[in-house]
Amino acid sequence: MPGPTPLDGTELNDLLDDLTDGSNIHEGIHQIAAGIRALATDPAIDRPALQLLIAQLAGSADGWDVIGAVGHLIEHLTAHTPTVRALDDDTRKDTARQGWLTQHALTDPTLREPAATACAALDTRREVPPMTRLTDEQRKELSKKVADANKKSTNRPR
Repeated sequence: MPGPTPLDGTELNDLLDDLTDGSNIHEGIHQIAAGIRALATDPAIDRPALQLLIAQLAGSADGWDVIGAVGHLIEHLTAHTPTVRALDDDTRKDTARQGWLTQHALTDPTLREPAATACAALDTRREVPPMTRLTDEQRKELSKKVADANKKSTNRPR
């Protein structure tokens, strides 16, 4: 029998158990809960990874993060599924409106302010001295480092 997990006795553990307790829970919800558990118990998350993870979960100023994705999913489910299309006109319109309001609320930039502030607090970048203070040799070395980093980057078009 496995021992206690780092989440035992926490509200997060109780919430995840409640989300997945029952025979009628969609497999997607089980996967989401498993992903959250994996993130919460991963001992290898360092400071830069934590900063990125918080941004991906709820710290994106434009709402393009997990919380935003949930909002868009709810809007989609309440407006674009066969189940909703089969409803009477008034119920269909009310359901779609409430889904849109949910999407709007979950993509609101003010919802992200605390997570974005946490990301900023975790920022590990150091201020680069102004170019006027660098010697020619330092400028060349810095340019080479930037060029090397750009070559290794997976976020740039090739």
